[in-house]
Amino acid sequence: MRVFFFIIFLIVGIVAASYFFSGGASTPEPNQLVTSVQRQDFTVELNVIGVLDAAQAHMISAELRGSQGKIIYLIDDGTMVSKGDLLIQFDPLPFQKEVELLKAEVASFDAAVQAAEQEVAFQRNLVQREVANTEYLLSVAVLDFKRLDEGEGPLQTSKLQEEQQKAKLELQRHERYYRDLMDLKAEGYQNVSEIEAIEEKVGILKKQFYTATNRYESYKKHVLPALLEGGRAKKLNAELVLEQTRQGGVYKIAKAQATLNQIKSKLEAKRAALQQAEIELQKTEIHAPFDGIVIHYETFRDEEKRKPREGDTVFMNQPILYLPDVSRMVVKTKVREIDLYKLALGQRGRVLIDAYPDTAFEGELTFIGALATAESTKAGQEKYFDVIFALKVEDMRLRPGMTCRIAILAQSLKQVLTVPVEAVFQEGNQDYCYVQNAIGRQEVREVTIGAYNENIAEIISGLKEGEKVSLVKPGR
Repeated sequence: MRVFFFIIFLIVGIVAASYFFSGGASTPEPNQLVTSVQRQDFTVELNVIGVLDAAQAHMISAELRGSQGKIIYLIDDGTMVSKGDLLIQFDPLPFQKEVELLKAEVASFDAAVQAAEQEVAFQRNLVQREVANTEYLLSVAVLDFKRLDEGEGPLQTSKLQEEQQKAKLELQRHERYYRDLMDLKAEGYQNVSEIEAIEEKVGILKKQFYTATNRYESYKKHVLPALLEGGRAKKLNAELVLEQTRQGGVYKIAKAQATLNQIKSKLEAKRAALQQAEIELQKTEIHAPFDGIVIHYETFRDEEKRKPREGDTVFMNQPILYLPDVSRMVVKTKVREIDLYKLALGQRGRVLIDAYPDTAFEGELTFIGALATAESTKAGQEKYFDVIFALKVEDMRLRPGMTCRIAILAQSLKQVLTVPVEAVFQEGNQDYCYVQNAIGRQEVREVTIGAYNENIAEIISGLKEGEKVSLVKPGR
């Protein structure tokens, strides 16, 4: 504003000086360089230049991985399309082959999984049978040992001991009878045949007692301990076999399960690859995501800058089409930092398109940028903020990139105190006017400025309606 006032002041000064030095001109009338403070209606508008763009637009790019995206159909440039219309068709043959190959591999691995599952079930059943068999053998060994330790062993020992005692008693009885016969012989009552018979019988009984004693002692000290040790060894061996069978079963089942898991992992990998291949196959057709107009995107292709065409091979993320929705258009522009206070979301503006100057469109401010960008001007660096206006009407003549001019109504003031902007001067941060007093002299008076446009400034305080103010500094 300071620069603007200085330029106006300079122009007025030059005009006054040229008139003064013109030679035949008379001194200007005072009312030619003064004006009255008056109340009036006025508006504050912000005028900017912008560019039309679609409110909704999408860059159509190739999404196929690798370099197999060969275009076999491409919709014509400038075509109006509806949502779902086919825009681009890539050659699907290599992707169809990949899908069929992966389907066959998935089926093969699926069968392998079923076979591996059956193998796991078989190994579980086999291990269960082996464990059950070894558990049975262990129980038999335990029972045999218990029978020997608590039944047959003690019973046989008692039997042999009883036989020994029986042989001993029989031997003792015959020995007493033999002694009785010898006593009778000493008394003169000798029975030679009886004595010989008893001597023979005692000899036999001694052998029988000796044999019974040996059998008893041998069984008790040697045979039974050996049998018990053997039974104990059989039991321990059965326990060891059972543990080994269990561990071996765990290993067999784990091995079969690991094989199953490995095949399942391969199956899942193939299924994922098949799913991705089917997605890639679907990507060979690109449909319009919304209504719009097709614009072929120009870029470098085959070492030349041109638009795409059928037969081209594209790479992933390479732009092909630009699809703006021209039914909803916006104006993108920027405003100076010093004018930002004049704007608020929801403000209306009048939009004129250079291509259609006779038609005015209504726009609404829908976006104000959060960050400023600096640009170089003749006066130095100046900051700007991006803003967007949405057009309120649909006109299919409008196209992205058209130049337009926006008049934004920032304020509309009714019957406020005003002066021309030429009457306001500034020194430092203070605004002031030269007010003409009753005797025609001009005095400096500080004023407070409100809203202003290119021609008029609102006076908040410092002046009264009807007072005269100078349009130039006194003495100029």
